Order: sequence, then structure tokens, then C-alpha cells
Amino acid sequence: MEKKSTERVLGEFATRRTGNSLTLTVPKSAGIPAGKRFVLIIKEDGTLEYRAAKDNPWLDGEYADIDFKAELNDVGNYGQEPPIGKERVN
Repeated sequence: MEKKSTERVLGEFATRRTGNSLTLTVPKSAGIPAGKRFVLIIKEDGTLEYRAAKDNPWLDGEYADIDFKAELNDVGNYGQEPPIGKERVN
């Protein structure tokens, strides 16, 4: 069974200078929200490929409402306990 391609052409776009960089516009019809991060890959044949960057919960606000100090007080700070008995190595 042949797999159906989901690729679609949204148009042809030209780069434009923005300061010391070049900007490539993404049309709104692509459905990509503002602020979405991408990784640019240059393939061996010179083709440029943009891939969505993996989400980072530390940067995207997923952990913004967690009180880490309260969590440490509740469960302790693993690995920071003083050594007991034979574990002590000088």
C-alpha cells in the first residue's frame, strides 16, 4: 500500500534583510503560532530544512507554577544528605 503524502505548497517566498540576518516569512495559513522555535538544518545537497525545536518545559512555562523550594522541603534534596557509615570516602 502506498503512503499518501501530506505535503502541500504554500507559495514561494524570498528572503529579506533584517539587520545582519536574513528573514524568511512564514505565511499565516501555515498555522504556526508566533514564537514557535525551529532548528535549521543544511543537508548535504544544500537544501535547507526547518524542523520544530523540541519543547523545553524549563523555557516554555510548563514549570512556571511549580514551587520548587516547597517541593525540596517536602521530599528533601536527594544526593545532598550527609554520608553515614561506610559511604564516607576521603
